[in-house]
Amino acid sequence: MKNLNFLLQVRTYNQSILIGGLVSVLAGIFGMLIFNSATWWSLVLVGLGVVALALFLTANLADVKEVGKKRSTQVRANLTLVAAAVVAIVIAVNYIASRHPVRFDLTANQAYTLSSQTLDILKGLPQEVDVTMLISGKRATAEVQKAQSLLEEYEKYSPKFHFKVVDVDKDPGEAKRLDIHEYNTVVFESGDNRKDVLQRDYLTYAFNGQQPAPKFQGEAAFTSALLKMSDTTHPVFYFTQGHGEKDRNNPQGDGFNTFADMLGKENYEVKDLNLLTSGKIPDDASVIAIVGPERSFQPSEVQLLQEYVQKGGKIVAFIDPIVRSGLDPLLKDFGIKLGNDVVIDPTSFAYPNLMDVVPQYNYHEIVSKLSDQHLATVMPFSRSVQKVDPSLKGVTQTILLQTTDKGFGKTNLKDKSPKYRPGIDTKGPIPLGIACEWPLTDKPDTMSRIVVYGSSTVICNQMVQAPGNIDLGLNSFSWAVGEQNKISIHPKEDETQVLNLSNVSAAFIKYLTIVILPGIVLAVGVFIWYRRRSL
Repeated sequence: MKNLNFLLQVRTYNQSILIGGLVSVLAGIFGMLIFNSATWWSLVLVGLGVVALALFLTANLADVKEVGKKRSTQVRANLTLVAAAVVAIVIAVNYIASRHPVRFDLTANQAYTLSSQTLDILKGLPQEVDVTMLISGKRATAEVQKAQSLLEEYEKYSPKFHFKVVDVDKDPGEAKRLDIHEYNTVVFESGDNRKDVLQRDYLTYAFNGQQPAPKFQGEAAFTSALLKMSDTTHPVFYFTQGHGEKDRNNPQGDGFNTFADMLGKENYEVKDLNLLTSGKIPDDASVIAIVGPERSFQPSEVQLLQEYVQKGGKIVAFIDPIVRSGLDPLLKDFGIKLGNDVVIDPTSFAYPNLMDVVPQYNYHEIVSKLSDQHLATVMPFSRSVQKVDPSLKGVTQTILLQTTDKGFGKTNLKDKSPKYRPGIDTKGPIPLGIACEWPLTDKPDTMSRIVVYGSSTVICNQMVQAPGNIDLGLNSFSWAVGEQNKISIHPKEDETQVLNLSNVSAAFIKYLTIVILPGIVLAVGVFIWYRRRSL
């Protein structure tokens, strides 16, 4: 009897109990979702709501059974079940997507996709790396937020990469601990290694007209810092001087300071070397680089290079057409001959210059990833690099790049005609780059390596924006020095693209979006309304 009286009292507050129970359950669930955790108060709210709803059902059980017998109730119940099933499916799909996200990067330069090199480094991290970004929450720009998002992307690909953001205004102690005095600095730490990446390292400015435009270079800067966390050696590359070689510090189109900077970001050290005045090759030389000489090397210099490479040394050379480099004895040791020609390929070139050849790749570590990802390399104003019988026994020669069979080497440089002349010009396919290696007789595990290209413009500032040129050059040096783990597709720079519109085009877009399209929508709506009214 007491239970019956209690249930009757509950029924007098039916509406309040039902609404209170539903609100309590929903409030608890939303609290869990918002704070991404089951706090004590959210669990209490859900528990109270469930008790209230159970109490409501118990007090009104007879009415619920009676209503359930009606056909209209059954139809509504079925609709409710279908709606609940749809909601459950949506929740399940969203949960799966959050645990296993799939994204598509549709930007022109794949700005939101990590490069192959970055992914390789992250997957092969030998030890834990802690990364801290010190920001000011009041001054966070879009570029800084982009850097933060990028580092969060890094964290997804390696359990050894740990990233956190610290608001210095709220937690000045962290900045003091790390001894950081600039906002937006990113600190990489791994064991005893540390690298600070300042904002000016990953965000530069290029002038577009009168206005400076931000240029984001975050991936290149962060991946370079990541390399320094695991690299204990710093190979030294010596670039020869004294023969009119291209200047690695020259920012103009015919210089290659951009490429030299990229070598630095790969944890390589770059120095100059004048063989004529030094009379020797430094003991710490990992690679000797020869880029665009305009005068011949002296016999004494060539002899130094021959002795160096026959003791396990490495050479990477970019020799332009017409030039007599004097390096023929060195190249003959490895079975390489520079053609006295300029290569043209009328079926594969960068429009409009037939001499800007877009070559085909052969199979080799240097170019395999370029080939796999279909990244084109542009070889401008190049000579042929032919294979001949080497003077050294046991040399392995591999052609890296070559023209199509329609390409040819033009031997008469005064002839302006782009047509092939049988019996005079060199018939294609024409090799444009060769990589060779030779095991030392007394040390079979030690390899001498040499890479030769028929153009130095391929790595100059004016050509580094070609899709595969930077990677071709960097991979050549990495292969020569034996660091195959760095042979990859390297991080891209953010490109600021400007759309120039004429006054007519700008006016058309303006009226299209403000007048024409809204007018069409309005007209269609009026037409539908009129048709339905007249039926």
